[in-house]
Amino acid sequence: MNLIVEDLLELIQPPCVNPFYGTHTTNIVPRSDLDDERLEKYWRLFSKYPNDFASAVNKLLPHSVDFITYDHLKNELTYEQRTRSRNL
Repeated sequence: MNLIVEDLLELIQPPCVNPFYGTHTTNIVPRSDLDDERLEKYWRLFSKYPNDFASAVNKLLPHSVDFITYDHLKNELTYEQRTRSRNL
């Protein structure tokens, strides 16, 4: 496994996923409980490793969601909800 992706999985807040069918977009943010050092690491990895960042975001998505694209410049994830969420 990629060590950068492993680090990012601990730094990225899991995306808030819309529970309804269709294609949706959301922004990716760092976890709220990060200290200054970890937050700096998040932004450093974000800027230097966009492919690894997108891979980590993909791994954080629930199984009912298909990763469509991640726009690194806009920090915007586009995904498709395939099934109705059980969390409703």
